[in-house]
Amino acid sequence: MNMDELDKPQKYQYMDLFNHQTSLQNEKVRERLRIIAAHGDYDEAKVELKEKGLDSQKRNYVVLNPLGQSPTVCTMPDDFIHYSAYRPMTVREMARLQSFDDSFVFQGKRQTGGNNRQKEIPQYTLV
Repeated sequence: MNMDELDKPQKYQYMDLFNHQTSLQNEKVRERLRIIAAHGDYDEAKVELKEKGLDSQKRNYVVLNPLGQSPTVCTMPDDFIHYSAYRPMTVREMARLQSFDDSFVFQGKRQTGGNNRQKEIPQYTLV
């Protein structure tokens, strides 16, 4: 069956989109991401970041290119900078890069870190 064969196709065109919440970033982090995106590369942005007091201990940031291929994505959306919004990727955006269907709902928290990680995660999973 296709959309033309349905009596009310609008009824079938709506779907809730889950796991598409952005993380909260303070102004300092947003400015850091904007500078990295403007340079297009984290290594090239490091001098300016240091001059402005925005340097980070983070090993890597990747600015996504809307016209290029995506790099391999694993589990840390904060490692990737959205190409136009200067923010980390949402879980849904990461899932789309990995070809998950939008109907798939990820259970649990967005990240497993912070002060409660030892209580919330079995210790053998911590790396």
